[in-house]
Amino acid sequence: MLNEQKDFINALERFIQNELKASGEPADYNNHAIEIIDARNHLFRNVGIHGTDEACGIFAIRSLCHIDEDSMEMVPDRQRLAALAREFGLTSD
Repeated sequence: MLNEQKDFINALERFIQNELKASGEPADYNNHAIEIIDARNHLFRNVGIHGTDEACGIFAIRSLCHIDEDSMEMVPDRQRLAALAREFGLTSD
């Protein structure tokens, strides 16, 4: 059986990292948001400047990040992503 949660977390983490690189700004200054279109199939899109709207599956990028204590940089928060995976009903082994 596949671990849907882990696959989702890895895919969303990569998407967030790519969006941060593309924007060229640090996560704490990034006002863009992403929409989770289909959690099972890992379909995400950037919706531009937008706040978090959980009812619509839209999340501000900076709300999905935290400060890494080693590098002191904003990085995707895997615990927050795991919580999202559970909210979207994805299963783990």
